[in-house]
Amino acid sequence: MMRNRTINFAKSDARPEDIKGTIGVSDRFADPKLKEAIAEQMRAPQAPAAQPGADGSPARAEDTEGTLRTKRDVEDVLTEIAGTAGRFMRIPRTKLMATPAAWNPFSQVSQEKKVLMADSIYRTGLQQPIVVRSLDEAGNMYQILAGNTRNEIYGVLYELTGDEKYASIEAKVYGYGELTDDQAREIASDTNYVQRAELSSRDKAYAVHTKVEMLKKNKVAAVLDRVAEQMNIQRSSVFYWNKVFSLIPEFYAYFDEGRIRLKTASRIASWPPAIQKALWERRDFLTDDLILKIPAKTPYDQIIPRFEELLDISTAPKKELGHIQSIDVQDRTYTIQAEVDRPDDSEVVVLCVPKAKMKALQRKYGDYLIK
Repeated sequence: MMRNRTINFAKSDARPEDIKGTIGVSDRFADPKLKEAIAEQMRAPQAPAAQPGADGSPARAEDTEGTLRTKRDVEDVLTEIAGTAGRFMRIPRTKLMATPAAWNPFSQVSQEKKVLMADSIYRTGLQQPIVVRSLDEAGNMYQILAGNTRNEIYGVLYELTGDEKYASIEAKVYGYGELTDDQAREIASDTNYVQRAELSSRDKAYAVHTKVEMLKKNKVAAVLDRVAEQMNIQRSSVFYWNKVFSLIPEFYAYFDEGRIRLKTASRIASWPPAIQKALWERRDFLTDDLILKIPAKTPYDQIIPRFEELLDISTAPKKELGHIQSIDVQDRTYTIQAEVDRPDDSEVVVLCVPKAKMKALQRKYGDYLIK
């Protein structure tokens, strides 16, 4: 519960410019307007309690960092990677350093979500401890594996309130040598994946690719099946998302906007960056159908010529085979009057096509249908 106290807006010793670099709040997370936005939210009346989640657990504003899956999901991830190692304790924030940037390329949490998360922590306390590992035997420095945003918010709350409870933070702590670098990196990736409610295509591709590479490195059998099981997605999706990791940045936004499908993005990503850039320059004419008509193993020097060829075919004027002039139906008898210019080596037939199959038929045989 929130303590009855006045928020101290005077500057404290823990200024952001002092904290940054010593407790792991890097430039990647810095936002000069965040403190002001959090202070304004804290002055506002407490909002009504949120409705319970689907599993019966209370929904929290802190979940806006992405922790919309249950706490057990995070613990499952940690158990899968590190077994029963680790313990819970409070860590002085002066001993914390941020996750290495190479391990944490995920999209930044928006300021709006940070403000809501800060409000929840301020009023109800931290619901999900951060995850860290000790970098030395004496425990003088700890590396954050999950919880950079929570740590940043604690810094802002400490500056706003002066309350010493924000000078340290609850954490799941792995002792020195309990984790390999690979395990630490896997935890950083997997916890982001399970905690975030919304992932960009780039975030998801990175998470899946990291998982695949770690299991391959550990010589785990049936890697795609294992990743599908652990990440709760289909095996085919693992294959496609792992490929998407090699997509050039321009196509990620295109993918997120729904301009191309997952399979199409995967096909494009299977080709070298130079070819992807050439396709990007032709994006105004790019469609799922055109890309998927080019086999993934097409020799690289033939991909663009093949694309141009398919584009010419798709944009060429269509020859009308004919048209139906009238249809007369009496009981079960159909009388059709049609003018047809039948191509060689073809026959005129009448089909009853299930409605669910009509689009597929039109895509495959549209040039042969009498309108």
